[in-house]
Order: sequence, then structure tokens, then C-alpha cells
Amino acid sequence: MTKPVSHGCDKPENFSLTEEQITQFKLNGFLVVEDVLSAEEVETLATHTDLIASGKAENIPETSIQLEKVFRDGSKSVTNQVLSVRKLYNLAVYDEVMWAHVRNPKIVNIIAALLGTDDIKMYGDQLFMKAPEGVGTAQRWHQDSASWRDIFPKDLVSAWTAIDHATTENGCLNFVPGTHRWGMMRGEQLAPFLDDLGSDEWPIVPVPLRPGSISFHHSLTLHQSGANNSNMRRRGYAVHYMRAASRKDESVTDAPKMPPFKQVRGRSWPGRV
Repeated sequence: MTKPVSHGCDKPENFSLTEEQITQFKLNGFLVVEDVLSAEEVETLATHTDLIASGKAENIPETSIQLEKVFRDGSKSVTNQVLSVRKLYNLAVYDEVMWAHVRNPKIVNIIAALLGTDDIKMYGDQLFMKAPEGVGTAQRWHQDSASWRDIFPKDLVSAWTAIDHATTENGCLNFVPGTHRWGMMRGEQLAPFLDDLGSDEWPIVPVPLRPGSISFHHSLTLHQSGANNSNMRRRGYAVHYMRAASRKDESVTDAPKMPPFKQVRGRSWPGRV
């Protein structure tokens, strides 16, 4: 048997969940924890996010910055670089400020409770900018693991941190409770259910957040966000965590090509992710 390798990361100060919160996550596929970050931690994220989006962070490659489609296809001219960005991704593998957030014990302790292990790696990260006044576009209903099809088990958890106030007007996340128990659904499998979302059977739950609060969701939970038609920005940093004992199926060729997975806490296993 291959032995795990310890990375010597002590379990830091506790930020624990109740049994009721863990049960709620298992039942609904998402959980909100308010005020996880301090105002200073939020400000650090906000300032560094805009530096990266401006293109002035030399350690972040251009490939990690994606503009909104209207700017990518040239139908609209870029007059403000930061407010033209749709999302930033694969940041923490290059940047110490973002990596410090990924490893923040207040977040990782919650992830450990939801995954049921202290042996944790980062799958990846995405920072959604959602600029105001109709620039920030909607995101369709989807399951994250429908894209991350090469990672098994399909049991990852994302921590979506609000940098700005996320409201129903500026495009907060919406979830359909219990859909993580449906299994993976793509394309034609999911399409027949879309008209039923929002019914009594499959209600849609909006999740507004104040800065520093975090929503945690299972990688099979259906979620989406609307366009930002308000005059307020809506930045949210999503970090995707998985068990270090997970496996990557190299025969799957249509999954995202990710940087090497970084150890967040605990042990790793040769031959696993």
C-alpha cells in the first residue's frame, strides 16, 4: 500500500461548524457562514483583486484574466480595464496573497468539516468580477463537477467569498437545494429540468452575502447567477477544494487543463491528485 506523505501543517485555531450546519450542507448541498473574514482581510482581497484585474500584477499571466464577451469580441471598447474583466482564475498558484486566503484556517477548518478530512488540496480558484450597469453577465445553471469530470469522487466543495455586497440585484448566487444528490447531469440530461426550477418541487434559493461572508457548495449542486444590472460591483472569490486522496482520470480529455494541484493541509498520496 502506498503511504501518505505528511506536509507538517498543524491544524490551527478552530472555526468550527455545528452538527446542524453539517447536516444542512449534506441535505441542501450548500451552506452560508456569515462574517468569516475580518474587514481587513476583505480589504486586502479587494485591493489585490483590482491590482490583478488591472494587469499590473507581473506575477499573474495574461491567460488568467478573462474579459467580458463584449470586450473579447470587440463589440465594445475597453475604457476601464478592471471593470471590463469577467473573471480571474488560477491565481493562487502564482500569488502569495491569494494563496494565503486559500489556506486561511477559518476557511479550511470549515472545508475539513464538510469534506470529513484534514487532507485537502486545492483543485483551482476563480474570482468573478461582475461589473455594474449590465456589463457583468449572467451565468447559466450548472454543476461544477459536470466540467471537472476527471476528478473522483465528485465530491468537491467550493468556498465563495463575498468581496462586495452580493445582492439579488447585482447577481448573487442562486442554488437549488438537494440537487447534489441527482448525480452529474450535462446538456440533454439537465435540459428537461430547467423549466421546473423555481417550482414548489425544486425551489430556487437566492444567497445574498455581505463582504467577508462565505457560501460553501457541493460540486454537484445546481447554481447560477444573474446579470448585474445595478450600479454596485459584485466581486466573489471561489476556491475549489478536494480530498488529497482524490483521483484524476487521465482518460477524460474534455475537462479543464489545470495547474498542478497544491496541498492545502494534511497528507498527500503518491499517484493521487
